[in-house]
Amino acid sequence: MNLLNALKQEIAGLDFSRALPKTVSFLRQNVAHYNWVGVYMLEGDELVLKAWDGPEATQHTRIPIGKGICGLAAREKRTVIVGDVNADPRYLACFPYTRSEIVVPILKGTQVLGEIDIDSNTLNAFTEKDREFLEQVAALLGERYG
Repeated sequence: MNLLNALKQEIAGLDFSRALPKTVSFLRQNVAHYNWVGVYMLEGDELVLKAWDGPEATQHTRIPIGKGICGLAAREKRTVIVGDVNADPRYLACFPYTRSEIVVPILKGTQVLGEIDIDSNTLNAFTEKDREFLEQVAALLGERYG
């Protein structure tokens, strides 16, 4: 069984708020290079952390739209991959060991609801395969919203 189908089974029958913590834990446990996984939801002009799984909490629990990689992805309504966060001045440092990041918007039509934010301790960890998979996960969450 592929990962997307396994996740679908994991969150079957759950509403959006109950699916979030299951999803972040599932992603972190099943993909070795996903070292920290969070879901931020849009509230007004800020992204607010609603669920996460990782070795420690982030200090960035509220991120203004347009700030950092998370704010960029929400403003531009597109997935953003940063292969080396230390080389990107937009990156909001959370953990000293993070080397790369992917942020995938959760959309309902063209409206941004929130996003999946994943950090990796490996440089250039995220590929087109990660993008495709996580965009499917985001779509799955978007279907449950509301």
